[in-house]
Amino acid sequence: SSCDACEEEDPQRAKILAVGVEDGALSTFASGLRNSVFMAIHPLSQHVWATEMGRDDLGDNWPPDEINIILEGNHYGWPYCYGKRLHDDKSDPTGTHREFCKDTIPSFIDVPAHSAPLGLAFFPPEWPREFRHDLLVAYHGASNRTEPTGGKGVRYKLDAAGNFMDVEDF
Repeated sequence: SSCDACEEEDPQRAKILAVGVEDGALSTFASGLRNSVFMAIHPLSQHVWATEMGRDDLGDNWPPDEINIILEGNHYGWPYCYGKRLHDDKSDPTGTHREFCKDTIPSFIDVPAHSAPLGLAFFPPEWPREFRHDLLVAYHGASNRTEPTGGKGVRYKLDAAGNFMDVEDF
């Protein structure tokens, strides 16, 4: 995205685009994503997982950054909805898009606000069994949080089906 919360004028922004193998044509794979800059393929489901950074200027703990499972053709809420379909009253003070939030895809995992999750990878099968199925996410962090949460790697413990179980600093 080009901003914290705006209606993008460029139709290629705040989206994950697909590129046609034969003709190189771009198409929208998913939309409503603010800065989903890193993706990984889940080794079992083959779904695309992506990090997403929430907007700034709404306090230390709001909105959450996110880890999303990206499903083709879906909208993930930005710039009006964050996390588990929570409406952003600041970007939509009249509430015009409040109902819209109910039809968006909620985050799979909420990440503490301003953690700035960047790279993510599933642990390779060659690693010890205790890491099997887990996700490693790098937090860059941001300067607009009283107690920073970034500048570290975080392990998200998942079961064999990819369900979130726990999180720990790595």
